[in-house]
Amino acid sequence: MKIALDVMGFENDISHAIIAARKFKSLHKNVNFVLVGDKNKITKLIKPNEFEIVHADEIISMDTNPLVALRNTKSSMYISIDLVARNICDGVLSAGNSGCYISLVHFLIGTIKNVAKPGFMPFLPTIKKGKYFALVDAGANSTCDGNDLFNFAKIASIYIQNIDNINHPRIGVINIGTEQHKGLEYHHVANDLLLSDKKINYLGFIEPRHLMEDIVEVAVCDGYTGNLVLKSCEGTGKAISHVLKSKFKMPWNYLGAVFSIPALISIKKTFDYENKAGAVVIGVNKPVVKTHGSANKQQFFSAMILLHKIITNNITNKIKKAFSK
Repeated sequence: MKIALDVMGFENDISHAIIAARKFKSLHKNVNFVLVGDKNKITKLIKPNEFEIVHADEIISMDTNPLVALRNTKSSMYISIDLVARNICDGVLSAGNSGCYISLVHFLIGTIKNVAKPGFMPFLPTIKKGKYFALVDAGANSTCDGNDLFNFAKIASIYIQNIDNINHPRIGVINIGTEQHKGLEYHHVANDLLLSDKKINYLGFIEPRHLMEDIVEVAVCDGYTGNLVLKSCEGTGKAISHVLKSKFKMPWNYLGAVFSIPALISIKKTFDYENKAGAVVIGVNKPVVKTHGSANKQQFFSAMILLHKIITNNITNKIKKAFSK
């Protein structure tokens, strides 16, 4: 198995990506990484012949326009994706600009037959320790129709069955209410399509406020809504953490802070996304995973675990087979 790893264009030092690759390779002897980026910088951080390197002259920055990225064929992101498109590598991982990444994947690798749009699918924690739900689409498309949502649900269901060994993952469509008449036209179209497919364990409309209560394994929506949900969840978590820290810093709360440490550690572990830091680009012809722009070595490592599962379980071909009928 060979994985293309874009080591450039994210907020942390490239050593985080390389350390994660070294650790993963030590645990999976059959996996080889192709490090794509500035050869001079990479060489300083690895042993001789430790990794294959493909030099890239350019970097896609976080503020690069996707149209510019499509023309920049010498960037590490473009080259990484192209290695998979040309079947040199089996999958690709990057922590770079999300908009450019999805555009390049769509352009170079393309979507599966009968799937109109790719989607971003990250995994978010619930109140039950160790339990996550997949959110799709989380920002790849600003607008989607009912058939897109149906396709996202169908694809995500196959992913969860193979990644988490859940035979009948629960699927819900995010809406402003659970009643059948709520929402816009595309919600109703998606709802009708999902209700008609007996292979999908569809529960109906779900409200965003219940997402972290472990009500579904997959929450489906358009990319605009999904990105708002994702950022709201992340912002709420940071706000709660900030409030707790500020309160416990007050002298009269010191004793309470000491006795609360075990509970706080448990809460942190429950909502820790470092071990689920990869987002799958679903609906495309090859295994593609994206991790956070601020990814550290642990987040890169967890994204590698996800990509390895996708390749090992041959999930992309299973999805192609499902959509060929």
